[in-house]
Amino acid sequence: MELATVALFLVAGLASLFMAWVIGAGSSGATPFAPAVGANAISTMRAAFIVGILGLAGAVTQGANVSEAIGSGLIGGVSLPASGVILVLLIGAGLMAIGIKTGYPIATAFTVTGSVIGVGLAIGGSPVWPKYLQVGAVWVLTPFIGGGVAYGIASLLPREGVPEVYSIPLLGALVGAVLANVNFTMLGPNGTAGSITGAVGRSLGVTGLPVTVGITLVAAAGVGGLVGWDVRRDEAGGLRRFLLALGSLVAFSAGGSQVGLAVGPLMPLLDDVGVIPRSPSSRAVDWGSSWVRGPARPG
Repeated sequence: MELATVALFLVAGLASLFMAWVIGAGSSGATPFAPAVGANAISTMRAAFIVGILGLAGAVTQGANVSEAIGSGLIGGVSLPASGVILVLLIGAGLMAIGIKTGYPIATAFTVTGSVIGVGLAIGGSPVWPKYLQVGAVWVLTPFIGGGVAYGIASLLPREGVPEVYSIPLLGALVGAVLANVNFTMLGPNGTAGSITGAVGRSLGVTGLPVTVGITLVAAAGVGGLVGWDVRRDEAGGLRRFLLALGSLVAFSAGGSQVGLAVGPLMPLLDDVGVIPRSPSSRAVDWGSSWVRGPARPG
């Protein structure tokens, strides 16, 4: 490999680290534990430490899908060169750094996705309209769906007729049900991504919708029962621990999505040098010393 190529790879890696640092200072670092820090349930430094650990765990177990979408799913017909990758990362990280400095929230996904599409089209790539429609629909619908769910839950929790010893465990049961059906790397068959319900069903030798529903209800009852026991034993302490648990879950999920925005633009370069082996049915993403595997998706 020529010295100039090695230099470009090093600069691209540094740009990716800059993007990761900006993400940590912005959305991944501030969002998960901001409510807990505001409620004096945890200190800022301790929250940052926990976010780092859980973000790494989320990146290892859930980061492959976002990385592939950013790296190869947004532009057709071309692969970003090293100079293009550097430009994408610097534009995305630069815009986010400006947002952090000025106090205006700028979404990481918006900056990186827009940069990848802009650079890709500039070098002769073709737009991938189905992916754009899918991503756009998620971006448009998420605030309304999330806001509606948040409004419904928040309107019930403060009511005197709904004691917290009942409402909080119910919320915990809902979280447990959702978590049981989230896909994690390596839980599926043959090392692919799969959910906890699917993995438990296969281990028991039974599959199907009734099995999935049954396992989901068991998970919901288990989490709700544990939260209810903790709240009844020590209401203030139980609420604090549940708040920290929710912050940890957000940090874990953020790690799975945000890391792909920092690493995803590098994937075309890793493909070119053969670092990321691919087959029609699988892919592998090298996270330093760890390998993350998940099911292949059409670009």
